[in-house]
Amino acid sequence: MTSVFSFFLLAGCAQQHSLQEIENSSSSFYGAINDRGELFSQQSVPGKVFAAQLNCDDRADFAAPLNYRVDKPILSSAPSQAPLPSRMNPTRNTLPLSPGDMIEIMMEYGEGFNGSYVLDNLGLLTLPILEPIHASGMSPRELSQRVEIALIKANIFRPVTASVYVKVLHLAAIEVPVTGAVFQPGRILINNKRANNEMDQRVVAAGDYTHRRLLSEAIRGAHGARPDAKLDQVILIRQGWQIEVDLTGILSGLPVKDYPLIDGDQVIVPSTGCFQPHLVRPSQITPKGFRVFMSNLIDSAQNNSSAAVGPYATNLPYGTKLLQAAVSANCVGGKEWTNASRKVMLASINPITNQTQVVERSVEQLMRQANRDDINPYVMPNDAIACYDSNITNIRDVARTIVDVLSPFLLF
Repeated sequence: MTSVFSFFLLAGCAQQHSLQEIENSSSSFYGAINDRGELFSQQSVPGKVFAAQLNCDDRADFAAPLNYRVDKPILSSAPSQAPLPSRMNPTRNTLPLSPGDMIEIMMEYGEGFNGSYVLDNLGLLTLPILEPIHASGMSPRELSQRVEIALIKANIFRPVTASVYVKVLHLAAIEVPVTGAVFQPGRILINNKRANNEMDQRVVAAGDYTHRRLLSEAIRGAHGARPDAKLDQVILIRQGWQIEVDLTGILSGLPVKDYPLIDGDQVIVPSTGCFQPHLVRPSQITPKGFRVFMSNLIDSAQNNSSAAVGPYATNLPYGTKLLQAAVSANCVGGKEWTNASRKVMLASINPITNQTQVVERSVEQLMRQANRDDINPYVMPNDAIACYDSNITNIRDVARTIVDVLSPFLLF
């Protein structure tokens, strides 16, 4: 009688909702290949950032990630969308100057002007006696001509003697806003080089080269392009003008024009709205690896430490699927008769719809149907993976609980 009473008591206190199937409000899981994609509207940057009243309802979309559709025009803040003019064309060989760049001015009979200069935050070049000269966005040759004109207008040099040479010593770090189909949109700092002996030698040499002030580096600084990115139409906006850049050659091995960036540039990676599996691989513009959250609180491993779920297990290479992540979390293996019916839960946030999606798969199903993408989806950065015990383990724990409850009564 006591056993029956204890059984119904445990059954009434058990959380029955844990036995129900997980339902998702989204149409499809982010990672499904054979779907038609997500339909989303063109979003705009929120007009209000700070509100005077203590009401945050009108700022619900503040800092929301922007998903730019490629079937609609992408407009910048400039009134014109004509191609880049020759003076701003990034295809020219000389990289325009940016605030923070270090240059050297050299001229004959110019002892009071020769020396090294750094462009200030506004991109101005400050020379003795002269008014500040706007140098940002100019090539060294264009800046030298502007300095010559300024010296002639100030009656310091004659036209025949005003010959100025501008030498680039060091390209500074710049901040570039990157938005669209990237994992972490925002302002990205690129070309942040530390001082060393090689840099001292470069300052002495004429010119400077950096591989960290390129378009691909800005996308990688935003944690890489997402699988729904349209890489053949990446938008580069400079001083109100925009061009489309094809970066698909980075993944296919074909030649790519990787444009150098200057301060004030803006990068937009449009979205196709569809998951593209060929983009889920490490590359120069996609993540090499990422962090996931794992929990392996199963009977054979009472905690993550004893289950060897450490930092190396939770850092996975880009392109990892759910079965591989389950093996990394030690959810696969063990006693076949008692542990074969384990389950794995995957929680992920769809970056397009911004909805949290949860799927549950059987370990046996993952192993036998690993080739099906709907059963074995890709794991994305910051996903959560948890392991659940098998049915036999659950029944055994229920029996142990009943014994623990009845033990005090059996002593009388």
